[in-house]
Amino acid sequence: MKKYQIVRQKGRVWEDAQLIPMRVPVQALIDGVREDVESLAMEAGIIMMEMAMEGERSRLTDGPRRRGYRWGQQKGYVVMNGRKVPIEHGRVRDLKNREIALKTYERFQSGKMKETAMREMMRGVSSRAYGEGFEALMRGYGIRRSSISRHVVEATEEKLRALMERDLKLLDLTCVFIDGVHFAETLLVVAIGVDVKGNKHALGIWQGATENATVCKELVKDLIGRGLDAERKYLFILDGGKGLRSAIEEVFGERAEVQRCQEHKKRNVAAHLPERYQIEIRQRMNEAYATKDYEHAKSALESCVRDLRKINPSAARSLEEGLEETLTLHRLELPMALRVSLSTTNVIESGLFMIRHKCQRVMRWRDGDHVQRWTAAALLEAESKSWRKIKGYTLMDKLLSALGREDTKNIQRISEVSRIEKNRMSGNLEPVFMSPA
Repeated sequence: MKKYQIVRQKGRVWEDAQLIPMRVPVQALIDGVREDVESLAMEAGIIMMEMAMEGERSRLTDGPRRRGYRWGQQKGYVVMNGRKVPIEHGRVRDLKNREIALKTYERFQSGKMKETAMREMMRGVSSRAYGEGFEALMRGYGIRRSSISRHVVEATEEKLRALMERDLKLLDLTCVFIDGVHFAETLLVVAIGVDVKGNKHALGIWQGATENATVCKELVKDLIGRGLDAERKYLFILDGGKGLRSAIEEVFGERAEVQRCQEHKKRNVAAHLPERYQIEIRQRMNEAYATKDYEHAKSALESCVRDLRKINPSAARSLEEGLEETLTLHRLELPMALRVSLSTTNVIESGLFMIRHKCQRVMRWRDGDHVQRWTAAALLEAESKSWRKIKGYTLMDKLLSALGREDTKNIQRISEVSRIEKNRMSGNLEPVFMSPA
């Protein structure tokens, strides 16, 4: 039996048929493929596609209700695993000599080339090596560097648009991390939020020459325009830039609690000191920040300032500037478990490390849009695949209380989640019933 012949079922209405039953020549599948398993699956897939298209063609041209007649063969392609594979398909013309498109052929052409190219780029495969790797596997084409670059541009544009248009009303945010970083010879300001359950969310990226007040104000206004409630109280974790701090103060006023990054402060102070003093001063600052009590921590840092004035007045001024805001978590009396994640902007630093890893194969950055597109794509991939809850997330009710957020339902629910988590970690398997959300 030829492979396009169809098993006719008695009383079958061909025009309304959704499935095309076929006799599959198994021996032809086995004989027509190579020995390795991957090629076996792919070549078998091509044979099945050819048979499906021929089945639809027979349905259109055979039987008393035929709609047209056969019109030879035509070279074309189908998409398999993100690349084009050449294939021959039969043509059909209706009784008025007009072309009838095969729906199966159109469907086989609608593969996810863009998504596949984006995935491979995020794995570190360069557009130069993309085609070589896949052509070695199968007879694919349409995967040249220009084609892959075009698909990647389209995919990253969608990622950037999704990030910058994200509705922040859907995220019940409590903390916002903002930091400016130099990447690909440009400055990017990145914002990451943390919701009441401790989950991290990428909020946006902005590009500027410096972290000046104008850029930072536009950043904050954009967050508000997308749903960040300017009337609520948030904890902002910043790197210490004056422009960003000024923008936060102008928009949120006293509703903003600002925690200056302690790690940035230690680096800035150490940069003013001779190498022989750096280890000692950093150790003293670590001990001060590790102190639970606010007054004790402040006293230890002020003592460090006095000693620094004798060594290097510039280092003393660097530590003294914004000293109070490096102790905001101490003043709010948050648990030590929460301070681990909220005392620095390391949440952003770890995300940017992943971005640099994903983008290390890019040989030349063409423009600012190129940088933003790739950064957005890497951020969203890190969010979906790598980011975990912040440390101490079971104590988020303490943060809500410290911020004066009169959200009793959230506080009650977080407390119950915390109790369940503690029971799980302690091995207590007794059921804990949660109130409705």
